[in-house]
Amino acid sequence: MDEYYQAVRALPTWLAEPLLHIPPTLAGRIHELRLRTGCGIVLTLAGRQCTAETLPDCPAALRGLRLTAIQMEEIFHTLCGGSVHTHQAELAQGFLTAPGGCRVGVAGRFTERDGQLILQQITSLNFRIARVVSAVLPEKLRQLLQGHFVGMLVVGEPDSGKTTLLRQIVFALEQLHCAAAVVDERGELFPAGHTLRPAAVDVLAGVPKAAAVQMALRTLGPQVIVLDELGSLEETQALEQGFFGGVDFVASVHAAGVEDAFRRPQVRYLQQHGMLRVLVLLRGRNTPGQIQEVRVVEP
Repeated sequence: MDEYYQAVRALPTWLAEPLLHIPPTLAGRIHELRLRTGCGIVLTLAGRQCTAETLPDCPAALRGLRLTAIQMEEIFHTLCGGSVHTHQAELAQGFLTAPGGCRVGVAGRFTERDGQLILQQITSLNFRIARVVSAVLPEKLRQLLQGHFVGMLVVGEPDSGKTTLLRQIVFALEQLHCAAAVVDERGELFPAGHTLRPAAVDVLAGVPKAAAVQMALRTLGPQVIVLDELGSLEETQALEQGFFGGVDFVASVHAAGVEDAFRRPQVRYLQQHGMLRVLVLLRGRNTPGQIQEVRVVEP
């Protein structure tokens, strides 16, 4: 069964049922499900947004549907499992993680309370379908993973398969009997109950990345630390502590290409401090998980 069908089951029944009747030939191409107050259902296929009613074989229950504020609240609370409080740390960063590891982007009106952002009113939800896509590691990349590669960045635009490729790299490290620690703050790399979760790898889930890196360095003795979406300079500086101790890292970063990646402060920091040695560039959202280039960066 395609991951789309598993993902939409997390929605309220009145919305999940018609979405489950979308034919498999179409479901397998859906990357995102966008829900907005006052609007119809919008599906993203290969980077293009389409209203549900314009797609072939659209179920009748979706035609003309315009989501009300009350319906959006119901969808939101259902995705939170009825407990918004348990997702507060995620919501303060503009997302929540649905069952199965699908990330849901959240938009609406926020307010600051005691130094923390609190969501007051939900107006938009961007439901990204998390899929297991096969990614083949080229021989050059496999050889680099066998040595002391220092720092490796997986570079790609949204939906280009960065998380998919990181998973394959983790499995390769496991096969090489490498002590790897995976920092999985949002539970997207290896969601709870994931059938392909590696057995001989240490996974730190639900912990902010910078703190998780420090935890791994202090207690797990990793040879390699793997983390998705390197964001802040704080996270980058945490990796630097591992660099001083001879611990390699693999991380991903949002960028359309190598030049765009080097414009990001955290990437410049890595380069300036001699921590970046390998760039893995993905082809793009139309061919998720496919590698365009593996480039060794001179220190």
